[in-house]
Amino acid sequence: MTKSISISPGKVILFGEHFVVRGSKALVAAIDLYAKAEIEESSWPSEIISEGTEIRGKITADLKVIGSKELEPFAKILSVLKSWGFQLSGFKARISSEIPMSAGLGSSAASAAAFSLSYANMLGYKLNDKELFTLSNEAEKVTHGNPSGVDSAAVTYGGILIFKKDVGIISRLNTLFSDKYSLIIADSGIKRSTSVPVRDVLILSEKLWPALSLIYDAADKIIDLGNEAISNGDYETLGTLMNINQGLLNSIGVSSIELEEIIYRSRLAGAIGAKLTGAGRGGSVIILAPSNKIENIIDRVKCCVKWASRIKISQSGARLISS
Repeated sequence: MTKSISISPGKVILFGEHFVVRGSKALVAAIDLYAKAEIEESSWPSEIISEGTEIRGKITADLKVIGSKELEPFAKILSVLKSWGFQLSGFKARISSEIPMSAGLGSSAASAAAFSLSYANMLGYKLNDKELFTLSNEAEKVTHGNPSGVDSAAVTYGGILIFKKDVGIISRLNTLFSDKYSLIIADSGIKRSTSVPVRDVLILSEKLWPALSLIYDAADKIIDLGNEAISNGDYETLGTLMNINQGLLNSIGVSSIELEEIIYRSRLAGAIGAKLTGAGRGGSVIILAPSNKIENIIDRVKCCVKWASRIKISQSGARLISS
């Protein structure tokens, strides 16, 4: 087998970002924006090109990176495969993505998952979901330092999931969003490092745990209520819970003036819920609204965003599309 192509969805966290890092639950959904990895056999040193970015370089046979340091997660994937007993081969990889980088939408996890599937398939092996999750999460450790695993779970399994660190997927929600309600992503265009706000929140929680523990408990309860609201098709309650969750995220210092403006503009334009998604201090806002309000909301926030668009839940996780 000489060539393979895989795709992986991005993700949004509906509830629980940051809190999931310290053991609370998170409710996450895969979305219909995709990263793609096309890999063919070649010689060492292997070449990786990320289309539309300056990320490119080579990986040597002893897994040293030459060029962009952003290739280190892919070298880590190869290292894990080697430790599992795989005989590695040289390759040429082309990565492309509809998912904007550093926007809280799972770009790095999706790229890692698509790369892992394509590379293993090139070697003649089909990864199972557990193996794929492990490889994507090991790459995330290189990128973000202390990931919860929620991004890797979403891009691996797809759909709407309740996830807990060191436990994994607690449940999968099979209910799709009603045609009467829609999700919108609004990307602020403000790039930020995931690891910095994650670190800052962990430091804050250690310093003020007697108070912060109550916030974490509230965030965990919101997951249960959000699960119930989705299962019952109660979107008004779901939107209210999103607004409450945003208040908790603001209280721990991960919102920003720019994100709050997007959030309040969307609410004034008819959204029933809006909150940041991901690490915060930039990145994206996720908005829940009646479908007949979408155009009005996008028009009201376009002054403050890089882009905004309706998105759908991807029921499928990462998968091969050609081999």
